[in-house]
Amino acid sequence: MARALHCVCRGSPGGPGRTQTIAKANTSLAHEARKPTDADRFAGPRLRLGRRELGLTQEALGVLLGVTFQQIQKYEAGHSRMSAGRLLEIAVALGKPIGWFYEPFETPEKPEGARGRDIQANDLKRDARQLVEEIADILSLQAAVRVLGALAQHPRRGADQTLPLPRDFSS
Repeated sequence: MARALHCVCRGSPGGPGRTQTIAKANTSLAHEARKPTDADRFAGPRLRLGRRELGLTQEALGVLLGVTFQQIQKYEAGHSRMSAGRLLEIAVALGKPIGWFYEPFETPEKPEGARGRDIQANDLKRDARQLVEEIADILSLQAAVRVLGALAQHPRRGADQTLPLPRDFSS
């Protein structure tokens, strides 16, 4: 919801001293987007560890990066977000790869083997599209569409099982 801000503008088209209403955008969504994330809160202590390993004070690191020591405090405490560019500058200043700041940051993973099945399914879908493209006559194409439609409506149980393909389509 927008809030109105009233101001007296000098030299405005309506004449000096005329009151204008200026709409001020609601900043709550923008503020939410700028809040630190779990990744920021995780990377902050890693920043502190890297800084201390080099024997740098917050002030010295701030000078290297062109920011105040208070900003370094905010990064380390996880109260302020680090942009990708800022993280790169910090990584270079501390001599650390960017990934170091997130090790061992836990990311939700799919159940064991699910990623491999997803990749295999995508490969099979690509192969099926290629085969359908190769069908030249209408009757065969209609039959293929009916078979694929029936399979889509009634998937087989035991989706983990795979059958050998008649030829290799992975080329």
